[in-house]
Amino acid sequence: MPRYNNYANNYNEIKNITSEARNAGRVNEVNRSVNDVRSEVLTLKIMVQAMMEIMADRGIDPDVINAKIEDIVNRPETFNEPEKLSTRCPDCGRLILDNGNTPLTGTCLYCGKVVRFAPKFEDINKAGSEGENASGNDAGNGFGI
Repeated sequence: MPRYNNYANNYNEIKNITSEARNAGRVNEVNRSVNDVRSEVLTLKIMVQAMMEIMADRGIDPDVINAKIEDIVNRPETFNEPEKLSTRCPDCGRLILDNGNTPLTGTCLYCGKVVRFAPKFEDINKAGSEGENASGNDAGNGFGI
């Protein structure tokens, strides 16, 4: 009987070590994902800063930009769940939806073609065009200024 107990103890110990190793692997994977998101946020922060400095250099008052930011934040649709993007497959013509796993990417269910969805300024204009164009404030540049 002692031999069986040793086997059972060893089995349980190996099982626990294996479980801990799997959990550590998951933690590492989550940490990599978080680091990827941090990197993307930093990239976007730098890009926005560059755009703000270019606009300021070209004479656009920061108060105008801040007012536009306030306007966007106050829109009810700003915080809605974004609609999934879609396009026609360039190979077979079937509808492709954004897959939700890889941002701005979809895969055709029929032929397997991977398609990237590029955001366009006209998408931004559509979101803010209700009140802007009617009042004459939008110069058609996609920034509402």
